[in-house]
Amino acid sequence: MNLQPQSTPFPRSKSSRLLLAWVVASLAFGAGPLIGSTNIVLHLRNGDRLSGVVIRENNRSIIVRTPVAGRVTVPLNWIEKREAPGTALAASPPPAQAPPVSAEPTPSPTIPAATPPSPPTASAAQPLAQPATPPVAPPPLPSPSGSLFASNWMPGWLAPYTTNWHGNVGLGMNLGFGTTDRQTFFATANATHSWRRIVNAVNVNAAYGLVDQVEAANRMEGMVKTDVYLDRKRHVYAYNLALGGYDSIRLIDRRLEEGVGLGYRIYERPRLAVNLEGGVQFQNFDYAQQSDRSLWSARISENLNWKPSDKMTLTQKLQFMPNMADPSDYRVRFDLILSYPLFRRITISLNAVNEYESLAPRGVDNNDLQITTNVNLTF
Repeated sequence: MNLQPQSTPFPRSKSSRLLLAWVVASLAFGAGPLIGSTNIVLHLRNGDRLSGVVIRENNRSIIVRTPVAGRVTVPLNWIEKREAPGTALAASPPPAQAPPVSAEPTPSPTIPAATPPSPPTASAAQPLAQPATPPVAPPPLPSPSGSLFASNWMPGWLAPYTTNWHGNVGLGMNLGFGTTDRQTFFATANATHSWRRIVNAVNVNAAYGLVDQVEAANRMEGMVKTDVYLDRKRHVYAYNLALGGYDSIRLIDRRLEEGVGLGYRIYERPRLAVNLEGGVQFQNFDYAQQSDRSLWSARISENLNWKPSDKMTLTQKLQFMPNMADPSDYRVRFDLILSYPLFRRITISLNAVNEYESLAPRGVDNNDLQITTNVNLTF
């Protein structure tokens, strides 16, 4: 008789089996997997959208690193849908919950039907013999992006416009004391808001400076831009652009602009997006030392957003606006912002703005270049 040794696929001792069961349970119910660099767009139940890179996900929440807000933890029951770039919307898996407790206990197959139920004992199955308590819905949770205003007194239709705002506020200065004394102060504020297919952007910048007690900078400019995407892939959009401000050094007491047009995203990758825009712009200038004027201009624009690394962000814009009645009268503007985070909510940025006017006000140079460095607080 040929006897061969039998293999034992599992440990037979009681302690070994307990150790194996503990390892399996730890793998099944432990912390969620580290996702790494998966790009995702989360559609929340309150209408907000949150885009970024998935860091970690478990059976209760997902951690996303966003370009503006940093690490954000989102419970799974806040998510309505999730979307990966270039794919269709997919419903988010529901958060893991305990199985519902039935109001009627399920009879054990080992106890005959005629056998009276045994008295309750202090075992893990004892809660099954009690009437089930109907689940109580948890109180509504606030948006992970926060709200700029209190929402208790606001009507429901206004709530989507008061949440999911992100941006930064920056301050800078240029000081010099010696043969020539100079003090120049800069301030910028940027904010973006998204809701469904609508994206709003607000930008305000101001500067004031003195050189030997003579005013060398005194300007302020504000811009509001709204994009409405027309297709599901978010490539084609219509925009509205409003702008206003003044510049005492360039002898402009007031400047107002309003324009509409269409845009198209010509290139999109996880770290790079390029858009082209075309439309018309109405411009009104009130000058300090010459007659005011109004004109209609065409607007051709290109804007680029690039992340060379996980922390560094580069934003570039180029606009060309020729007078529709006189093409020799045109304006060109170039914007460049390079930002790098110093801490979680504090970044340093280099801002460059170059504006050229072919028909500048009398006594003012055609070209105006502004380079500033700011320390920004993000929200």
